[in-house]
Amino acid sequence: MEIIILGVIFFILFFFYKQAICEFRINQMEWSQQPHLLDLLSEKVPLVIRSIPLSACWTHQDVTARSCYTDLPLFQETNLPQWLAQATPETVCPWKYTQAEQIAAVSGLPVWAKKTLHPSFVSALWSYWMMPRYHCWAGKVGLRRTYATWTCILPVETDIVVTILPETAESCLPATWPGCFPHQLTNKDTPFVADLKFMDIIVRPGTCLVMPPHWFISWSGSEGVSTVSSVCTVSYHTPISLLAFHASPSVRAT
Repeated sequence: MEIIILGVIFFILFFFYKQAICEFRINQMEWSQQPHLLDLLSEKVPLVIRSIPLSACWTHQDVTARSCYTDLPLFQETNLPQWLAQATPETVCPWKYTQAEQIAAVSGLPVWAKKTLHPSFVSALWSYWMMPRYHCWAGKVGLRRTYATWTCILPVETDIVVTILPETAESCLPATWPGCFPHQLTNKDTPFVADLKFMDIIVRPGTCLVMPPHWFISWSGSEGVSTVSSVCTVSYHTPISLLAFHASPSVRAT
């Protein structure tokens, strides 16, 4: 009997998790309007939050100053500070979620997020249900799907352009869409490229783009940026979304 009840509860939770709003509607707010944040999040559409306190984590100066980045076993022939020094705005980030999580752990991002973001994103009622995950990226990041209840995208020092596509765009994407960049797709990649609708959002340091689940996202440095972009992401998972994240083949590809 207990197994049946748990199965029904899991099905209900999964049903609500799969609900998505696939329209290009963007909400906006100032960080000073935090009391209204949960109300806006409940609308399940992308949200831009301006004037968030800046973090000193994962800046170029931070990477150069602290030896913890040098000790990360990300590359065989070079270390992370050396790689960042050689990278250009057109460089595609070479690491995946596992390595991005390792970088975030030493960067101090979890500490900053716990002090700054968590009090507004996680209510006391849901504090034991939400499981945040932290990642640090550098360079251009190709297309990937959002799974978390909320995925916060935070550029560190330079502007980035985030390209977003709703879940309904998947049928127009190439079969091997993970890691691609929508602007670069042609008829050679998919015969439905003309039907592919996406939106670009410029996100600046001190601004956070919050994405609901079941969207596609990619980003690159804004035009005119001369250094490689550094970006932090904080993903607020439930057990259902975390299970979907780890079960997805596309996550291993990106």
